[in-house]
Formats: sequence, C-alpha cells, structure tokens
Amino acid sequence: MKDFEKLDKILWQVLSSDNEPDDSLNRKIINRIGERNRMRGTNKRRLSVSAMVAILIVATSISAFAAWKLLTPKEIAENLGDKGLALAFDGEGAVAINQTQTIGGYKITLMGIVSGKEISDFKHSSEELFPDRTYSVLAISKVDGTPMPEPLDPLYDEMSFLVSPFIKGQHPKDLNIFTMNGAASWFIKDGVMYRTMECDDIEVFSDRGLYIAVMDEFDIINAYKFNAETGEISRNTAYEGINALFDLPIDPSKGNYKEAEKYIQTLLSDDEEVSDEELPEIEELLKDGTLIQDSVQKVVPDEEGMITYYFAEHKLKADINNLFEEGQVGFSDSRYMDDGNILVFSRDDDGSITVMTYRKK
Repeated sequence: MKDFEKLDKILWQVLSSDNEPDDSLNRKIINRIGERNRMRGTNKRRLSVSAMVAILIVATSISAFAAWKLLTPKEIAENLGDKGLALAFDGEGAVAINQTQTIGGYKITLMGIVSGKEISDFKHSSEELFPDRTYSVLAISKVDGTPMPEPLDPLYDEMSFLVSPFIKGQHPKDLNIFTMNGAASWFIKDGVMYRTMECDDIEVFSDRGLYIAVMDEFDIINAYKFNAETGEISRNTAYEGINALFDLPIDPSKGNYKEAEKYIQTLLSDDEEVSDEELPEIEELLKDGTLIQDSVQKVVPDEEGMITYYFAEHKLKADINNLFEEGQVGFSDSRYMDDGNILVFSRDDDGSITVMTYRKK
C-alpha cells in the first residue's frame, strides 16, 4: 500500500472516531516530535505517514478536525462577488474581532467589521439618504463538527439566522437590522456558513457602545434584556433559542453624538410619516408584481397561533392574531416588503391560510 493510500486510510479512521486524544497522549507525541527535531541531522527525509497523522492530531486536539481554517473577511466578500467590500476588509479601516460564542449547538464567530461610503459593489436603496454603511462578517458552524446543510438539503430551510446591530442606550426593538435598512448575504463552504450583514452606519454611535446580535428568529423582546437606566443590552440566559451578543471593540473617538441624534430623529420622523399615511390597498400593490408560483404555501398555525413560512432566503414566524381580524377573509392588511419582494397573507372561508411572495417589477 502506498504512503498516500495509508494516509487516506488512517485519516478516515481518525475522522470517523468520536473519541478525542487525551492530554497525556498529546504530550507524548509532542515530546517525541521534539526529540526527533533535536536529533535530526542535515539529511532530508520524507515524513512517515504515522508522524504526519500524529502532527495533525496534536495540531487540532479535538475530534473530527473541527478547527479547519476559516475564510478571511476579504475571502468571504470575494466569494460573494463583492470586490469593493473585499478591498475594504483588507484596508486599514477594517476592525478584526474574531470572537466566538457557542450557543444552541452552534459556534458563532464574529470575524470583523468595516464602515464607509460606497465600499460595496452592491448599492442599497437607503444609500441615497444614508450614504455611509456598516458591514460585518460572521462564520457559523456546528459544535459537533457535522457540516452545515447545503441549499439543496431539506434541512437547509429549517435553519435560520438573523444578524442585527444594537446600540447601547437605544431599545433593540427601535434600532435593529430592520429599522436601520439592513440586508444580508450568505453561502456555505466546507461545511461552514459565512454571512455578511449590512446596515446604516453604526460607527457614528461608537462613543455610546455597539453590539452585534445573532438570533435564530426575530424575537428581540424575549431573547434580550434592555436596562433602561444604564442603556445596557444583555442576553436573556433563560431564552431557549439562539441569542448570541457581541460587544464591538470600536474606537469611541469615531462616534459623533450630534450626527447620531440626527440619524435617530430622521428614522423617527420617517416612522411618523408612514403611520400617518394610509397604506395602499394590497390589490393595488400587487397588480404590478409577479407571483412566484413556488413560493405559495398553505400554513397551519401551531397551538400558540403562530405560523412559520420558509421560502428561499425568507423565513417568517408570525402570530395569526396580528395578521387577521376575527372572521376576516381574503388578503391581510399586513405585508412584508424588501427591495425586490412583497410577502402577503390570505385566509379562505374555511380558515386555511396561504402565504405567498410576489416579485416587484
């Protein structure tokens, strides 16, 4: 059997094992390698298969080699086809964070963050009003070393993550990924999910304190706690879902209190204008859209009256009592919209609920 065939066989045996090498074995291997290094002469020799595997085991020291090298923020942006963002993450303005939290069977790593004007190749619609944007990159993997499901895997649609900025001193229900004109992109590579989150510039708030939250659903009220006296935001440790929270090490001198207050007031005034304006009728809104046939789904409320909808990058969990009045049939007045889609709800006479997505023209 050739050396590379032996290596494949031994690696397969190691990768298939659930057992971790104990500390004494690791120490013996390290000592033995050290002795060989001290005794080695000038002759170059091929490293044996067993020594190669021993070095691999010591280098990882965890089962299934779960600590493979992650992509860098620059590489993540390149994989998403965003050369401008890749350059930004490779520049002096980028902040490397590399903090990891383990929650709910997942290892969540916040890798880095960068802010600036027109640093991405993909322009967001809010940039006309708020030209400065913030971008963060994360890596998510399973603690047990099994790969994250690929898009064609049936389990992929059951997996959901939401990344959001929080601002110290502001309730997270008021300033978050949705109110701050956020967006997200992600892909799976070598069993790891890589995500980017973008939103209006948060660096302007850096003199107050900044957070990045990672959730499995948009349940801010239950997942996090807000201290009205101190402005601190913290995880609710009793929460059963995923609620990671990273404290961002951003230089406070980059903050601008006046600009931050101006931004908040602009958001508040926009909310007031929307609430004062009458929403267009849903039929009027949809006449210029195209129904995505694959998106149409019949959903059944659970015992608590919650419905769950999965389609493409969309995952929605909603209370039917908030969608429909008692006895209401037809389209709900509630709708969810982003730059390219309109998600709507309908209830038939028999009480069945349908959720569907329209593509804007």
